[in-house]
Amino acid sequence: MKIILLYKMSQKKKLYPLNNILNLLDNKFKFKIIFYLTQNKMRFGEIKSSLFNINQQLLVKLLKQLEKDKLIKKKEFKGFPKKVEYSITLFGLLFKSLVDNMQKWEEKNKKILVKNTNKKNVKSLYDYY
Repeated sequence: MKIILLYKMSQKKKLYPLNNILNLLDNKFKFKIIFYLTQNKMRFGEIKSSLFNINQQLLVKLLKQLEKDKLIKKKEFKGFPKKVEYSITLFGLLFKSLVDNMQKWEEKNKKILVKNTNKKNVKSLYDYY
């Protein structure tokens, strides 16, 4: 029974080859954070002001996840007030080409994306799903 279950699980992984990357970058803000950090090192407040519609609690959570996944690194400076700086790691820098290609694709298809976005009339979460 265990062998059959393991076989089925391995077959599922073959069907969904993007599972690893989608689990790693499972939030739209993670892409944006990586995009900004490939441009320059940033402090927490700079990242927060660059991202619209994100609360502090979610940003802290996402930064911790990205740091845990070795995509970004956090440097803490001594002193008061506490200063923290985030930068991209070499592993995180590997995503630059992916993010750049997504940006190019977005620019190329901007008219269609805007048209489709305007069609969505979401009044509540129930309308979205």
